[in-house]
Amino acid sequence: MLAWLGRSSSVNAGVGVMLLALILGLWLTESTFATSDNVVNLLEANASLLIVAVGLTFVMLARGFDLSLGGMLALTGVLVAQFLGSGFGIGFAITLALVFALAGGLGLNGLLIAGVRLPFLVVTLGTASLFRGVALVLTDGTTKPLFDQPFLVSLGTERVLGVPWSVIIAFVVLVVAMLVLRYTGYGRMVYAVGGNEEAARIAGIPVAAVRFSVYGIAAVLAGLAGILEAARLTSAAPTAATGIELTAAAAVLLGGTKFTGGRGAMLGTLLGVLFLGVLANGITLAEIEAYWQSIVAGIVVIAALLLDRVARGEPE
Repeated sequence: MLAWLGRSSSVNAGVGVMLLALILGLWLTESTFATSDNVVNLLEANASLLIVAVGLTFVMLARGFDLSLGGMLALTGVLVAQFLGSGFGIGFAITLALVFALAGGLGLNGLLIAGVRLPFLVVTLGTASLFRGVALVLTDGTTKPLFDQPFLVSLGTERVLGVPWSVIIAFVVLVVAMLVLRYTGYGRMVYAVGGNEEAARIAGIPVAAVRFSVYGIAAVLAGLAGILEAARLTSAAPTAATGIELTAAAAVLLGGTKFTGGRGAMLGTLLGVLFLGVLANGITLAEIEAYWQSIVAGIVVIAALLLDRVARGEPE
């Protein structure tokens, strides 16, 4: 596996090596790390992060970025709670919330970035505040309980062969995304747009349409993550997942996706999410004081990126 990672031009070999080293170290030093309960809890805690990171990978491959995903996640969970409180059925409430997420991703981020050609950081910084603000207004800043919603309760608590539904859904999303990028014309267009926009345009690829679409994908996946988070916590909070877009970006970059677009892979994103998840879990098990957790995490993330740079022999 390590040899394969080292040969891949799209996967960060450094994070793969450090993930294995981290797992081995925790397995040897923390007796509870390798227990089935801890492993399942680790995966469940990072399922929403994986879904958001998959969506962000599409955006970054097309040479973009999206700071609004955390706000969209929170807003979608709140919208489901609001629709249910208005008497809508669970299926209609979820569908309508995801339609709103798609509209926000395409109609705001996609249109302003791909159509009007405004800077993606400025646009998504603005929509991040907009989405989070709407969630706060709809709830008056309070958390909405969902204990009276049997479907959401079961979605957040029930397991299939010991695996939570959120983990199953996250890995289904990951596999579908892998197949789309590897085996479809759309996936090849995403890589082409991110790799060389002018060459892609000359080749007849609708650059604006591809850029437009990736923000829709990212928004819908953030919305799905928001629904799963609401189910897991049995409540919808307007402050949910604050900062998750930056954690997702760290995972995507750790996995080998370039910020300048055109190179990356969903397998790398998975490794990045697992690395951050295992690191956070290990810090908790080691009972490191909360004040030091961010410092330790930051140092290890930087070390993983440097190790990948050395492994690739990249000068820049």
